[in-house]
Amino acid sequence: MLRDKITKNISEIEIDFNENKLNSENVLSGFKAMKLTEHFSEFSNFKKDGYSFQWVISLLLWMLARGNKTVNSSLSELNEQGIQIGKDVFFRLKNNETINWRRILWYIATKFIAITEKEDVEKKPKCLILDDTLIEKTGKNIEKIGKVYDHVSHSFKLGFKMLVALYWDGKSSIPLDFALFSEKGNREDKPYGMSKKELRRQYCKKRMKDAEGQKRIKELDKSKIEMAIQMFYMAVFHSLSIDYVLCDSWFTCQSLVLAVRSQNVHLIGMYKFVKTKFLYRGKSLTYKEIRNSFNIKNVKRCRKMRLQYFRADVQMGDVPVTLFFSRQGTNGDWKVFLSTDTNLSFVKLIEIYQIRWSIEVFFKETKQLLNLGGSQSSNFDAQIADTTITLLAYILLSFRFRYEHYVSKGALFKAMNADNLRQTLDMRLLGLFIEIAQTIAEILEIDATDLFAKILLNPKVAQMFAPQIDNCLYKSDL
Repeated sequence: MLRDKITKNISEIEIDFNENKLNSENVLSGFKAMKLTEHFSEFSNFKKDGYSFQWVISLLLWMLARGNKTVNSSLSELNEQGIQIGKDVFFRLKNNETINWRRILWYIATKFIAITEKEDVEKKPKCLILDDTLIEKTGKNIEKIGKVYDHVSHSFKLGFKMLVALYWDGKSSIPLDFALFSEKGNREDKPYGMSKKELRRQYCKKRMKDAEGQKRIKELDKSKIEMAIQMFYMAVFHSLSIDYVLCDSWFTCQSLVLAVRSQNVHLIGMYKFVKTKFLYRGKSLTYKEIRNSFNIKNVKRCRKMRLQYFRADVQMGDVPVTLFFSRQGTNGDWKVFLSTDTNLSFVKLIEIYQIRWSIEVFFKETKQLLNLGGSQSSNFDAQIADTTITLLAYILLSFRFRYEHYVSKGALFKAMNADNLRQTLDMRLLGLFIEIAQTIAEILEIDATDLFAKILLNPKVAQMFAPQIDNCLYKSDL
């Protein structure tokens, strides 16, 4: 058997990841670097025909990094390398409802954090970022598929919503957890936006009541806020150092604020719930009423951020919070930022909140480079497996980029001084987009946050900007 020689037998992979050529050792030997192999022993029951769980996972990661979108498209290349293996080995693992993919992702993510935090001497805020994205599909027969609302195109599309908890440690973005969601809607004749005939044609699988796959099925109809709170508590359970939870206006609500403050962590997010009342100067007011009561003469200008703003210290139930109202220019729309850290200045709040955009870059990278959402398997267990494998590949690639020098013999990676660490792709993209958005927004007197979101999230605009961005990044490496 060749299962222990995968990194020796497979030649260099050629994935275009920020103009760099990575080889299979860079991706796969991360298992050894983080001492992961022995912790897959609980899946030894999967081992059949001489193939270990860890080896099959390694092959799936290699396929993903190689740019092959399906198992079938990789088999011939594996055969050329002397690896004789059938497609059923991979499908059997992906369709296995008993594998706890969430536990595997959490373990590898926390191993990354435990290893890298030892060399972290810079005092930068550690953030847990919560956000969702559209996972678009094309097959109506995929198990539990339905139509979900896309806030970018303002239309309903076939697919799932994906909620991700991303950990930012000051240098790297690490996905900790994810959940897929469907939207049933209010139409009884077309639940999930599907006709009854279309629902009957969908793949259906009977699972054991306590199977991990069945737990994932139940999450489809859960509240995203409920799952976001659960992910936050899981991060606390794993003893992660979190200074701030960052989220957009869709997640900033009283229940999340209360959960975050119960663990002595702060939350920063945009706010838009019009009916929520805050206690302000002895009165119970909505944020719009607070804004209208403020004297326009007291509005300040932040030259660094090119924004106008004013501050209101309020009570959200029993929690003291600060509301910052800001706008671009004199005619821009007012936006509201909520912070439970009442000691933050406006500039510091914006600087920390801008870290939230790293999750948008994460979505862009994983969709374009690592085929996030590209699985067309009808089995929902395989959808969870493929998504997890994509996130594992992202973690291993981040681990490789964390250290510039690869050592082929002896130690896997050579640690570098923090000042010489290569700036990661997501931070370069983040800085470039922020600068572009702020400059254009100031000229047009529109909100930079809205402009940034449209540039980053709109597929057509992202495609137009991609060559220029890649060229800038390439030149910055020379």
